[in-house]
Amino acid sequence: MFILITFLIIIINFILQSTILQYFNIFNVVPNTGLVIIVVIALLKGKRAGSIVGLIAGLLQDIIFSPVIGINGFLYFFIGYLVGMTENKLSKDNILIPFIMTLISTICYHLFYYLFMYFLSYNISFLIFFKDVVIIEMLYNSFISIILYKWFSKIFVIPSIRFGRR
Repeated sequence: MFILITFLIIIINFILQSTILQYFNIFNVVPNTGLVIIVVIALLKGKRAGSIVGLIAGLLQDIIFSPVIGINGFLYFFIGYLVGMTENKLSKDNILIPFIMTLISTICYHLFYYLFMYFLSYNISFLIFFKDVVIIEMLYNSFISIILYKWFSKIFVIPSIRFGRR
């Protein structure tokens, strides 16, 4: 059931991100909901699910939009894996966790994406890009992650009943 729901979330997100979300821009910056979904699923389900979802979503995004195939798949895979490593170490009840993890993940994604594109001889002015796009996208993604985290935690987390002392 988890695989089917996750696959539907990836496909619906891809369709929404490439069509409707283009109209919800702030200062011409569109949220990267693919990255937000990877971070949220990795926080809730762990490194294996986060890395697989990251790889699939990234490759899908690369095939359709990117000039170089594999960069988003690679970056999303490692972001999903690294965020998923914190699954058992962080509280799932704290709403600041997805906010902070999405903030950090967005910075890391853009830094490494810029690095890959630099070595592939794509000329991007980093300071202008960081100032005009990355800072706004960090905040935009982080606020969206709070909403998606609450929604996905109702879908993916099965409540457990504990008896006795901790």
